[in-house]
Amino acid sequence: MNPASPAPAAPRVAAFDVADRPETEDAPAPEEEEPEAERVSSAAAPPSPPVPAPTLIGAGWPVPPIPVIPAVTSPPVPDARPAAPPAPKKRPSGGDQGPDTWHARVLGRLNAVKTYPSSARARRQQGTVMVRFTVDRKGQVLHVALQKTSGFAPLDREALALPKRTSPLPPPPEDVAGETIELSVPVEFYF
Repeated sequence: MNPASPAPAAPRVAAFDVADRPETEDAPAPEEEEPEAERVSSAAAPPSPPVPAPTLIGAGWPVPPIPVIPAVTSPPVPDARPAAPPAPKKRPSGGDQGPDTWHARVLGRLNAVKTYPSSARARRQQGTVMVRFTVDRKGQVLHVALQKTSGFAPLDREALALPKRTSPLPPPPEDVAGETIELSVPVEFYF
């Protein structure tokens, strides 16, 4: 670059309005015949609005600030749902239905010790055995009897041996009357 040459000038920006064209009277425009259908449709159509001329911003001109619109916030809506009831206690028998009662604790203890006889499992034998047994105030099993059979001897034998093998069971609470308490429980054997 030559040090004597002048610095380049800033570019010039010009705005032109092309909406208004000057009409020249020297040369009248030839008139052409429009077909009938086009004349009717152009007569019925409303005139289009004028297009505004674009505004150009040149170099060095200030850029107008962008307005900041504050966000509209609404007050928080309180939760209209009722509070959930407390979760029921887990029973020792593994279920979560109903209250934690002494009877449920006894069933849970029996189910924890119960084993499925391998001979019955191999033969795919299933069923429910009803067992009646008597316990004292300390939870000791005194007597066991078969109330209803499952129809399979291995399942019945396991159900009869189960209460004695599990003894002592949880002791009965104070609200259960009597020195000995008789219980009748189902012992289920299912895959």
